[in-house]
Amino acid sequence: MMFYSGILSVLLGPIVLLLIFIWRRKIGLRENGLPPGPTTIPLLGNIHQLPTRYPHVKYTSWARRYGKIFSLKIAHGTAIVITSPSIIRDFMDKRSSSTAHRPPMKIVDLVTDGCHPALTDGPVWKNMRKAMQLFLTREACARHLTVQRAECIQLMYDTLKQPEGLLVHIKRQTISIILSTVFGVRSPRFENSIASQFVEGNSLWERILEPGATPPLDLLPILQYIPEFLAPWKAGCREIRNRQQNLYFGLRDMCAKRMKDGRRNGCFLEDIIDLQEKWGIDSATVGYIGGGCLEGGSGNTSSFLQTAMLLLACHPHVQEKAQKELDDVIGKDRLPSSEDYEKLPYVRAIIRETFRFFPPVPLGLPHSSTTDETVEGFYIPKGSIIFMNYYGIYHDPDLFDLPERFIPERFLTSEFGTKQGVDATGLRHDLHFGSGRRICPGIVFAMQSIEMNIMSLLWAFNLKIATDTPRDAEIPIQFNDFTPGIASGPKPFACDVHPRSQAHADIIRAEYAQARSVFSMFEQELTPDERAFVSEW
Repeated sequence: MMFYSGILSVLLGPIVLLLIFIWRRKIGLRENGLPPGPTTIPLLGNIHQLPTRYPHVKYTSWARRYGKIFSLKIAHGTAIVITSPSIIRDFMDKRSSSTAHRPPMKIVDLVTDGCHPALTDGPVWKNMRKAMQLFLTREACARHLTVQRAECIQLMYDTLKQPEGLLVHIKRQTISIILSTVFGVRSPRFENSIASQFVEGNSLWERILEPGATPPLDLLPILQYIPEFLAPWKAGCREIRNRQQNLYFGLRDMCAKRMKDGRRNGCFLEDIIDLQEKWGIDSATVGYIGGGCLEGGSGNTSSFLQTAMLLLACHPHVQEKAQKELDDVIGKDRLPSSEDYEKLPYVRAIIRETFRFFPPVPLGLPHSSTTDETVEGFYIPKGSIIFMNYYGIYHDPDLFDLPERFIPERFLTSEFGTKQGVDATGLRHDLHFGSGRRICPGIVFAMQSIEMNIMSLLWAFNLKIATDTPRDAEIPIQFNDFTPGIASGPKPFACDVHPRSQAHADIIRAEYAQARSVFSMFEQELTPDERAFVSEW
C-alpha cells in the first residue's frame, strides 16, 4: 500500500503540471459557439494581431472576411465586433439592460479615478448622467442656441480675417461654446488660451484610449506591474491626469468663486454646484462632469466640421448645389437661422453623408455584457467587450453604392442613403451617437452646432483646394488621411477660403459687432492678453 502511495506522490507533481499546462493551453483559444474570427494562438489569442492604430480599418477588413459579428480572443477574455445595424438594434438597443455597461478600463481609472461620465459605470455614472441631462434637455438646448449662434458668427468673422486658420477657428469655436455654457468662461482666441490647453491634453487622452494603443491591462492585469521604463503608457497616464485635473478643477473653482462673489452668469456648473450637497457628489465629480461635457461636446463636433470642410473643398459641385439651395431659401441679405434648416434638404444630405463618410468615433466607445447572451445563433459570454464598428457599417458595399465616395445625393433618394431595395433594418440617422442607455445625451446640442455651422459656412464662403503659387498647382489633399485616436478627424490640410461676395463679408462684420453683447457675460475672467486681443480684434 505504501508502495502505491509513494508512486502516486511521485506522479502527483507531474500530473498537476500537465493539467495546468492543458488548462493554460485553452487560454486564448476561441470557445465553441463564439462568433468566428481570425485564427488564435494559445495563451495570447489574437493579441499579436491587434492593430495599434486605426483599428476600424482592420476590423472592417475582418468583418468582410468573418461576418457582420466576429470575435477576438485576448488571453482569457473575449471581444465582439459588430458591423451590422440590425444586430446593433437587436442586441445593443433592445437588450440594453445587459449591454449598456462599460468594461473595466484600467487606463481610465489611472487617469480619472473612475470618475468619467462617458467611461465609468454604476452609481457614479448614473449620478453624472442625471446631472448632464439637466444641461442637455431640448428646453435647455433651445436656451443654448443664443451662444451657439454668436460663436458661429465669430467663426465666420475669424475666417473672414484669417482664412488660412479655418481649422483652428473651428477648434476654438466648438470649445468656446462648451466653456461658455458649461463653465461660464470663453476663449475668444485659440493661441495661449483654455482652448489650446484643452486640445493639447485631449489629443493625448484620445490617443491613449484608442483600442490597441496600450497593452490589454484589463485582461492581463500582470502588465500593470511592468516597470515604467518598459511601459511608456504609465508616464502618459500621469501627464494626462495632471493636465485634466489642472484644467477641469481650475475651471470648476473659477465658477465657484464667481458664484461666491455674486457674479453668476447662468452656466451649467452653477446648477451642479448648487445641487452638489443634495446629490451627494464630491468636488472631483463636479469637475469631471464639466470636463466630460467639454470632451464630448467639442472634440467630436470639431472633427465633424473639419471633415466637412475637407470634403467640400474636394467637391466644388456639392458646394455649388448647396449654395444655390441656400440662396433660394435664405437669400443673400441675412445669415441662416436654425429655423431654416428643415427647408434645406441638400444641406441635410451633406451633413448625413459626412457622418457616413467618416463618423468622428469610428468604433464608438466599448460596451460590456453583464449576462451570457445569444446573438444570431452565437454565444456571447458574460464580460465580453463589445465594439460597434460604425465605420464598417457606413462603408459596407452591400448597403451603400460606392461607399468610398462622397455622394450627398444618396440621401435624397433613400432615407438612409442605402441602395434601392436593400434591407436597412437598424439604420437610423443618429446611429453613430451610440446605442441603448449609453446613447450620447448631447445629440440635440451637437446637431444644433453642426447644422448652424454648416449652413453658415456654406452661405458665407467658397472653399477650394489650395494651390502652390510658384507652381500654380493644386496642393494635394488626402481625404482618407485621418488622425489616430478613439475619436478621429482629418489631419491638417490647406484650402483656399474666400467670402462669396463683399455683401456677404459686410453682413458677417455687422453681425459680429452685435454678437459681442452675448460674449461679454462670459469674459469676466479673461487674461490681460485676451482682453487686448478682443479689443484689437
